[in-house]
Amino acid sequence: MKIFLDANICLDLLDSKRATSSVSIEWYMQHKDDASISFYFSSDFITTFYYILTEKRKYRASEVIATIEALSFEIIPFYLAHNDFIDAKNDFLDEVFNDFEDLMVLNSAVRCGCDSFITNDKKLLELREFKKMKVRGVIV
Repeated sequence: MKIFLDANICLDLLDSKRATSSVSIEWYMQHKDDASISFYFSSDFITTFYYILTEKRKYRASEVIATIEALSFEIIPFYLAHNDFIDAKNDFLDEVFNDFEDLMVLNSAVRCGCDSFITNDKKLLELREFKKMKVRGVIV
């Protein structure tokens, strides 16, 4: 099984002071050692993680880089492709969903072959499914 983690889940894993962090960490810890599961996140999130953790949360840059590197060993960064943009554009114009950035990531997760997309984003959770990929929240 392939599971794609949204940026909000990864940030919860990187920053335990976030309000939703404990639930996300508990969910991840319950699943991380399951050999039948591979975890992915968008490599595009790396710059977002760095910015939020250094500029907004004021963590030291070297610590943030080391933490992101450690995350990348457990959760595989999956790189965006131009087709993700094309598919997101078409979905956006077809009014499948109204958040273009999320559509880019969702299409990337589909291209990755993921079975599930895990998020805390309420709007995304309303989709429940995107191109046969389940959209779920963390359930403890």
